[in-house]
Amino acid sequence: MKRKQVVRVLLFYVVTFVAMASLMWVVFESFGYSNENFLIVTLMLLPLSVLFGYILSKVALEPLFITNDLLDKLLKDTLHELNIPLSTIFANVSMLKRKEADPKKVTRLARIEKAAENLGELYEDLDYFIKKEIGTVERERFALDDIVRRSIQKMDDIKGDISIQYQPNGLRVTADRRGCQKCVDNLLSNAIKYNKPDGSVEIFAEEGWLVVRDSGIGMDETTLFHIFDRYYQSDLSASGYGIGLHIVKTFCDEHGIEIKITSKPGEGTTFRLDFNAVAQAGAGEKDKKA
Repeated sequence: MKRKQVVRVLLFYVVTFVAMASLMWVVFESFGYSNENFLIVTLMLLPLSVLFGYILSKVALEPLFITNDLLDKLLKDTLHELNIPLSTIFANVSMLKRKEADPKKVTRLARIEKAAENLGELYEDLDYFIKKEIGTVERERFALDDIVRRSIQKMDDIKGDISIQYQPNGLRVTADRRGCQKCVDNLLSNAIKYNKPDGSVEIFAEEGWLVVRDSGIGMDETTLFHIFDRYYQSDLSASGYGIGLHIVKTFCDEHGIEIKITSKPGEGTTFRLDFNAVAQAGAGEKDKKA
């Protein structure tokens, strides 16, 4: 907030205080203090308080609303335009790879394609958050296996010596597909990030529950109490911003999915997500392809 806006707000506060105090003094000085006079003063001050409150809010918040609207418009316009160069990159890399025989150049083109895919992922995230903000995210019916497979594929570059054991579950659910993908991505990412050298991650289904179990460092009771808090990190030296499990909790709360966690320091952590509610919700709906 600029200095002029601060001065205006303070000025309105001073004027409001002086006006209210003067009105009360005049009434009580002229008619004396009584319950009836107090009620009259209160009824007189109420509309004035509402009026001054509206003026203060308008002066203080209107610039913020204008800035927010401008940023929102800029983001949507930029997001719309971002899809064009991405499509151009994918199309040209694909053509170059078909004509290129040199293995080194093919590898370089693959790196460009991978970087473009990462940008595409960011594009999808921005698009998803905008749609979620304005309430236009649709729920669709899909195979949970597709979500888990895609998540495992994303972790190829970061898993290092961590082995991922996956048993297809056959579950089909009706939910916010993008939100579900981000939920599984964050669970798997954490299972890798907080694992031990040469550790393992198991992903499987158990009576409609999706289970993600790791052989990592585990968590104590204090950490378990705070893990879903936004920006909370038990290890401040770890990468990230502490929002991953908050995203998981938000998705599960929105879909009525129960979460159970078992963890002990040094013995790993197991997350269980009950997908039974969303698996039964849309049994009559048509499946949608990825």
